[in-house]
Amino acid sequence: MNLKAVATVVTIIGVVIASFAGNAIARQAGLGAEGWLVAAFALGILLLSQGPVLQLRQEVRDLKVRSADRGEA
Repeated sequence: MNLKAVATVVTIIGVVIASFAGNAIARQAGLGAEGWLVAAFALGILLLSQGPVLQLRQEVRDLKVRSADRGEA
């Protein structure tokens, strides 16, 4: 499966979950609409930043495989 597609799906799911969870937590804590919105935005940014990290990890794995193949040849 394409790693970029997986990262995009994970990001979308994470943002949706964060918005629902942030709303529920804010209601329990008594925060206003702005409080949970800021918290959900911060968590969404954190989740969005994970896409490039996953892609970089895949590139490192690919480079390790290539270098191992060249070492055996």
